[in-house]
Amino acid sequence: MYLLTKIEGDLESGAYASVDDDGTPIVQFFVSKDDAITYNTMLEAIDQNIAVTEIDSDYLDKFCSVIGHAYTIVDEGEIVIPKLETLTHTLID
Repeated sequence: MYLLTKIEGDLESGAYASVDDDGTPIVQFFVSKDDAITYNTMLEAIDQNIAVTEIDSDYLDKFCSVIGHAYTIVDEGEIVIPKLETLTHTLID
């Protein structure tokens, strides 16, 4: 699995989370590295300076529990487009 972090390969540098309509921060985990890179490229185009980091899928629940965020899994080939009108990010240090 892959997620977006402040520093490539460094989970402790901060995880990128979008915010849903209710204000709940949600970390997106991508099954495919290529899909994570595509999403990251879209975010870079709007000046979000983040990187793709791999995480073992066995740690998703624990990781999100520690940072207090919900999460979603983006299946391979699923296209995710940032919504500019609701775009917010959180980098948990």
